[in-house]
Amino acid sequence: MSRRAGLLAFALAASSVSVAGAGPTTDEPGPGEPGSMVPSGIDRGYVRPPPGTPVPVAHGLSKIIFVNPCRGGCTFTKSTPGSSDAFGNQTWLGDAPVGSSISISEFAHSQQVWDETIACIREVYSPYGVEVVDVDPGPIPHHEAVLAGRASELPIGGALGVAPLGGGQCEPANNVISFSFANNHGPSATMTVAQRMCWTVAQESAHSYGLDHEFDCSDPLTYIDGCGQKFFRNKAIRCGRGRVEECICGGATQNSHARLTAALGVGTLPPPPTLTVSAPINNSTVQPGFSVIATAIDRRGVARVEVSINGWRWSVVEGVFGKTTPYLVAIPAGVPDGIMELDVRACNDLDVCATQRVTVTRGLPCASAEACAVGQRCDAGRCFWDPPTGVIGDACTYAQACVSEVCADIGSGDLACTENCFGGPNDQCPVGFECSGATGQQGVCAPPPEPGGCCAVTGAGGSGDGAGTTAVAVNLGLGALIGLVAIRRRRRRG
Repeated sequence: MSRRAGLLAFALAASSVSVAGAGPTTDEPGPGEPGSMVPSGIDRGYVRPPPGTPVPVAHGLSKIIFVNPCRGGCTFTKSTPGSSDAFGNQTWLGDAPVGSSISISEFAHSQQVWDETIACIREVYSPYGVEVVDVDPGPIPHHEAVLAGRASELPIGGALGVAPLGGGQCEPANNVISFSFANNHGPSATMTVAQRMCWTVAQESAHSYGLDHEFDCSDPLTYIDGCGQKFFRNKAIRCGRGRVEECICGGATQNSHARLTAALGVGTLPPPPTLTVSAPINNSTVQPGFSVIATAIDRRGVARVEVSINGWRWSVVEGVFGKTTPYLVAIPAGVPDGIMELDVRACNDLDVCATQRVTVTRGLPCASAEACAVGQRCDAGRCFWDPPTGVIGDACTYAQACVSEVCADIGSGDLACTENCFGGPNDQCPVGFECSGATGQQGVCAPPPEPGGCCAVTGAGGSGDGAGTTAVAVNLGLGALIGLVAIRRRRRRG
């Protein structure tokens, strides 16, 4: 069955679930079945509103999430499909008849667990312009995240949570109600009960903002356990529940951080990673082939560790989620000798970074630019490039002169600053340029070929100072375009 089939689509991976008379999806293995990545008992999901459901955001999307413990119990009224109203306690989710009352029992865990859960939800949503409260804000626009009761009370089978998938065409919706069934939750091998409930509330409330499931253990929109506390991630992630699937709202990937930022605005960014550089020692002398050894730890995980030398980023290693042992960052052989100011940076996926500087000397300090790489200057024994100023289309002879860090032949036979790209209808090249690579292949942004002429020359780039020099841009998927460049020295005069 296609994920787009029918008026209502489910992502509950349950054995028997229905809403408004619609049957369960059967297009993936259920919990514990062969081929499933969905651990038994942690089903969470959404229900898609019927086509034509209005998006009630006339005055802008609300910036309040009310987490409701249903103290003393809550009563909701079953409404017609697609009609969800946090003001009037009306929900269209579950199997109860339209117009009937639905009783949800109060949060059954301790006050300490409640406080830990609320603190976790606030941390997960802190990068966005939304307030998480546990007191009813009254008749003002808000999302109501019920954290109470059991799935059998809605009733809906085999789920830890359920929510409407936004409104209209997967757009964020106001004043809707999601359910996270607190009294069905317990701890797991990798998470406390508070962390698991935080995971469920984050996922269900995000569904109401129009976000799909993702196939990544570290994002709360996943079904996969085993990564501890989860955060909305600033990277393109494949959609999917028990396996990789097409995103139900379109496309192959989803960036949950970008989607929530677009919907809610920017909140408070987290602190930078904790960074400790253990080698080399400050003001020491190093040998050719030395490496930087640094420990970087972040609650969100470290996205990358990079080393800049005298202002130029020479080396980058990808972060490993949950890693607490040191990173080894090799320094390329092409770095000129002399005094080196090493700026070691560790960044999380939101590009919040910690920096530590270590100054070392390798070989003799430079006396002139002749001892440095192409385009560099020498000052106080240091080889360095001036900050780049070249924009796309500007002539260049080496990549470090370009803001994009890519200098390549863009089809005229001359080198110019450009950008790496992948061919296709969404190549993201500036107006007046197109991706010279075939669809899905890496190329560079270049002017379109003249009518009747030949094709633009593709390539990753070049330094312009002779054979053996290349410029290659690597997109790490972390909001940064990193140029890793091998540069031969200028010939010394004999």
